[in-house]
Order: sequence, then structure tokens, then C-alpha cells
Amino acid sequence: MSPKVIIAGGGIGGMAAALALHRAGVDVTVFERAPAFTEVGAGMSLWPNATHVLQSLGVLDHVIARGETVTQFNLQRPDGTTISTIPMDGFSTPSLCIHRADLHEVLRRSLHSIRLEANQTVQSYRQSGGGVTAKFASGLEAWADGLIGADGINSAIRSQIHGTTSPIYRGYCIWRGIAPDTGMTVRGHISETWGAGKRFGIMPMGQGRICWYATRNGPPSQPDGPRGRKSEIQELFQDWHQPIPELIAATKPADIIKSDARDRKPLRQWGEGCVTLLGDAAHPITPNVGQGACMAIEDAACLAKLLPGAKDVATAFRAYEGMRRTRTAFVARQARRIGAIGQWENPWIVKARDCITRLVLSRSPDVQLNAVYAYKI
Repeated sequence: MSPKVIIAGGGIGGMAAALALHRAGVDVTVFERAPAFTEVGAGMSLWPNATHVLQSLGVLDHVIARGETVTQFNLQRPDGTTISTIPMDGFSTPSLCIHRADLHEVLRRSLHSIRLEANQTVQSYRQSGGGVTAKFASGLEAWADGLIGADGINSAIRSQIHGTTSPIYRGYCIWRGIAPDTGMTVRGHISETWGAGKRFGIMPMGQGRICWYATRNGPPSQPDGPRGRKSEIQELFQDWHQPIPELIAATKPADIIKSDARDRKPLRQWGEGCVTLLGDAAHPITPNVGQGACMAIEDAACLAKLLPGAKDVATAFRAYEGMRRTRTAFVARQARRIGAIGQWENPWIVKARDCITRLVLSRSPDVQLNAVYAYKI
């Protein structure tokens, strides 16, 4: 008999896990704390390590139709000078930029016969008799053979296992916005511009939309400037190369979100017994290599590979954690390191950084990329 599994969290990681496990013959129910199964946020990148999984799940063509294929990454200085150019079309599956809501909708529409329960917040769980009972804020209780916590960086399930601790702030905030295509970006090209203590990224994501993001060093939880969020960003990047000022100007203030760059130290063991974690609940990653959702999608594929043939759910979960710990910790370190380097402020160190980065990427771009992007479950 196939195991019965509860997934706490209906974001991209939770939905990918539900689809992968369902296709592997596992009985899955997804509980989501939001009133409906939707996704918020801005654009995101999907790299070949994740699109390979989406292809195996039969949804890649639908995802490609909703986003834009990436063919080149450009790293630049604020005056528009190129530091490095890296082709991104040499992998077995494409790289993409897509709105988070569009990816989420593709996954959700693929879950035809899976039970999806919205407006249900998992608060805790209790293990007994070879299974686990999830307890919800509504008073509902649900039993299953296993519980997967895909409930985000502030996961309640993680807190029950490892204690309640705050994520680690990495020294800079991140703004994300969506602008209409101004006609000044190249289709398929994404870019990041490195200044002193701040960065700006541009990601065309199809359907006439451009996702952009910006960073700035500072203390955590900074309030918006006195003239408002959009005006603050415009002042910070007013003299940067085109189309950065134009994209900010074309963005509606309501379409700009702000967050702090945060992650956590890697765990030695993610779960216990019939309980495990997935995605940001297990290994939150700063967004500097575009791998947060990609790691969750990899997690989903790994679970689907191990769970159906395992002796029991607990054995499968420990094997899954063993396969994923080193990989996710490596990617998190890479993201944290790149973010720290990109946020350097000293003018002399910034000049040296740009020169060294150009030399390193010109000599071994494949080695740098393949370690993260060419991975296959």
C-alpha cells in the first residue's frame, strides 16, 4: 500500500513535492495557511537543475510558455561597462525567468486528483504508532504516515524539531519590482550590475514584463524613506546605466516589495522520525544564485525517488536528508559568498573585485556554472 503523506505548505516547493510524489504513487494532501492556493511575489529564475526536474514531471513546456528563456547573463558596472558575459544556453534543459505566480499556477493545475486544503495553518505535530498527526490552528487534526514541512523560512515544524530561532540577516535589503517592457532590454538576456554596497538586477520574464531587483547595505528591517519606497530606489540608482532608471520609473509603487536578505546555518539533520523538511524550511538561501525555488524543486524530485521503495517513511526521510544536506549547504554558501562580494563598499576593493571577477569568469565559466546548474537528481 502506498504511504500517505501530508505536506504543510502550498508554495512552489510544496506543490512541486505534491506533484512529484503523486506521480510516484504516494497519497498526498497539501495544507496551506493562506486563504487560497496562490503565490505572491515577483519574478524568479529557474535554472537547468530545476527545469530538468520540471521536464521529468511533464510540466516544462507549460512553464516555458509562461516565461522567457535565458540565453545570456551579463555582469556590469553602474556606468554600463561589462565585467563579464556568460552564455546560458549550453545545458540539456533551458534556463528561464518567470513570475512566481505563473509557475505556481502551472504546478497547481497539474494536481488534478490531489487534496488541497487552504486556510489551514499547521501549528505542531505528534508522532505515534509509526505515523504522525498534524495539528492545525483551526482545531483540525490529520493523520498520515509522514509529514513534510514546506512551510517556509519561519517553519513551525522546523521550530518544533530544532527550537525557535531567528533567521540570520546578511547585511542588506532587497527590493523587487515588475515593470512593463520598456523596449530597452534584450530578449533572453539577464543582467546584474555591481556598485559599491548596492546592486541592480534585470530579468525579462515574458508577456511584456520585466522583473528587477535592487539591494542596499544597511541595518535590518529598515523603514521606507520619507518620500516613499519608489522614490528612495530612484534616488539610489538615478545615475546608473540604462534601462535601470527607466525600469524603476515605469514600475507602479504597489508592485515593489521589500525584504531582508536572510538565511540560516545548515542543519546536521533536518527531521525526526516520520517528519522532514523541504525548501526554505530546511535550507533557506539568499537569492544571489537564483536557487531558492530550484533547491526546493530538487528536494521534491529526491523525495519522489526515495519514498516509494523505502522500507518505511522514516528510513526514506533520513536517506533524503543525507542526499540533500551537502548539496543545499554548498549552494547556500555560494549564494552567501556571492552576495557578500557583490555588496562590498570600499571603492578600491570594489575595483579589485570587478577585475578579479572578470578574470575568474573568463577563464573557467563552465566550472563555476556546472557545479550549481548542471546538477541532476
